[in-house]
Amino acid sequence: MNSQTIARPEPRLEVRDLRWRELWAGARLLGQAYEDGAIWAAAGSLPRWQRRSALTALYLAELVIAQLMSSGITLAAYRADRLDGILVLYGDERTTPWWGWALRSVACLLAGPRAVVHAVRISNALDRMRPSRPHVWFAVLGRRVDSVGVGYVLIRAGQARADALGLPGYLETSAGPEQVQINEMLGWTSVDEYVLSTGSVIKTMWRDRTAPS
Repeated sequence: MNSQTIARPEPRLEVRDLRWRELWAGARLLGQAYEDGAIWAAAGSLPRWQRRSALTALYLAELVIAQLMSSGITLAAYRADRLDGILVLYGDERTTPWWGWALRSVACLLAGPRAVVHAVRISNALDRMRPSRPHVWFAVLGRRVDSVGVGYVLIRAGQARADALGLPGYLETSAGPEQVQINEMLGWTSVDEYVLSTGSVIKTMWRDRTAPS
């Protein structure tokens, strides 16, 4: 009798609203997802431990802000009990309250003044490119590197939320041409681009809302 190892299929991804008790796990996931990202590379060079600490603190602040703002939506993708991805959305009200900057101050201290200055400059440039018409901003998307399809599933879930609000969507991505193509398959259109000092490109994309059938 042959004994063969049968690979078990991975559990299906399930998307739900992120709970308060899951914020730390979500912040750690996002910190790891973005530590080698294009924006951080353009902001300056830091030791990996410092980079990850600063980003974890930053995304913990962002998740708290999204939980407390009336327009904030935080979606989490799970395979069984494993957190695989996070998507943060904001409705038309997306001005950061004063206390939000206080929450981000810990990340700023960990990153240091030089990295903060570069990151704020990039953030301000992207803010100026953002459309003035009402929309849902797909602000942050991060996932485990070993989780296939989680970005696709989260974007679709975010689109459903935007459609329910009756609003189009807007996002920025530095993930490269493959991610842009995936977004285009989901109904997104490239609008503009911002070139970082490193030569990496951030694409801005727009999606018109889909009327419920």
